Amino acid sequence: MLLVLAGTASGHAQPQTTPVVLELFTSQGCNSCPPADALMQDWLKQPNVIAISLHVDYWDYLGWKDTLSRKGHGVRQQDYARNSGKRDIYTPQVVVNGKFMVVGSDRTAVEKALEKGRRMPSVAIQAEKSKTGNWQIKVPAMAGFEGEAKLVLCRYDMQHEVAIERGENSGKTLNYLNVARSWGDLGRWKGQSASYDVPDLTGTDWTRQGAMVMLQIVTSEGVGPVLGAIDIKGGDIKAGK
Repeated sequence: MLLVLAGTASGHAQPQTTPVVLELFTSQGCNSCPPADALMQDWLKQPNVIAISLHVDYWDYLGWKDTLSRKGHGVRQQDYARNSGKRDIYTPQVVVNGKFMVVGSDRTAVEKALEKGRRMPSVAIQAEKSKTGNWQIKVPAMAGFEGEAKLVLCRYDMQHEVAIERGENSGKTLNYLNVARSWGDLGRWKGQSASYDVPDLTGTDWTRQGAMVMLQIVTSEGVGPVLGAIDIKGGDIKAGK
């Protein structure tokens, strides 16, 4: 489904060697979304891909309030659209590395976007866990970088099964994977070597939850391209798988 809005960024680094971030913007109230939601299991199996589902709330008026939605997800999607000079957002939509936007149910288009994401400049960020269980993210220096980026923490639930009682998907029970539940900024970055403390994750139920950190360029329209990312799953560092 399509929503029309009212209204670029660049970085310098080495060719992509870090995980590619795939964001699926979806809604329980959109009957076009289940095929894209089902494809998430395939993206999660791909090496060096970090995939998350971001539920939006702008279709709630159709008769079903999305139980996993966050208002900020729609704002994030609008940022991506405006950075690319577009006036519309829709579901299901996949955004790869904050830059390449395609229909989320189009497997071929998503695979092409992932390949483009792998060719983007990147920064190999690292995560370390101390003996106390706290985490620290380390970002290397990037010569020639101009502008500003921020380190973003996304906590997610690995799976949710939801019975839809009303709206376009009424009567269906849908399965959602890697569902974004909360966001936080760990700090700003301007090309320097830096370390950032992650808020306490020791209480995380790693059998059901995970956390990913991405380094994302800040633009005049909000968030922009992703320079690097790392996934913390099961209390260990994973390269997108």
